[in-house]
Amino acid sequence: MVTAVSTRLRRSTRTHDEYVVCVGGRHVVATVTAHAGAARRWVYATRWRLGASLRADGVVTVGMGVQWTPPFRRAMIRPGTLQLCAGHRCLVFQLAHAEAVPAVLRRFLADERVVFVGYGVRSDCRKLEEHHGLEVARTVELRSLAGMGNTSMQRMAEEHLGWDGVSKPREVGTSRWDARRLSKEQVQYACVDAYLSFRLVAAAAAASAPPPDETSTSSSE
Repeated sequence: MVTAVSTRLRRSTRTHDEYVVCVGGRHVVATVTAHAGAARRWVYATRWRLGASLRADGVVTVGMGVQWTPPFRRAMIRPGTLQLCAGHRCLVFQLAHAEAVPAVLRRFLADERVVFVGYGVRSDCRKLEEHHGLEVARTVELRSLAGMGNTSMQRMAEEHLGWDGVSKPREVGTSRWDARRLSKEQVQYACVDAYLSFRLVAAAAAASAPPPDETSTSSSE
């Protein structure tokens, strides 16, 4: 049976839009914004929810992804969005229109106690550092974690989560991520990207998979 995915706008404010993305009956709240204050509030709320683990010097995982607009020539690739997912909460931060990146978000990315997991995550992190000066301290490559090489995220979701048909349409992935207002399809794409990363690493941990090698983004791929 194909896993249903749907997205609806819950509310729109002067600083951000809030969507509910439903993946297989699980609801994820996505904050979409280019406003530093809204991003700051999301990070503070996330750190509060992760507080017990962080205070105990534990390691927490956060799903991560970056989108950009064609052309894909390396010198011209500028991140349009940064998406993060912790639990059932996602942030889609519109870097292309942000006047500033809040200091608390910079500190969150640089926190050694937080491991950011994603598909091609080290390449994403290089783009963040090159164009926005954002340093991500610890990452895990999703393909290494899942042990499936260059398998697509859709296949990983089928194999590890039992979710069939949760896709990332190419036409959405190559759309205008520098748009001032993202479409509902773009929000769903970005949220699903980060949420799948978060759920896949959680599934690996629940299955008692060997812990992945944590790497510094300064290391070569």
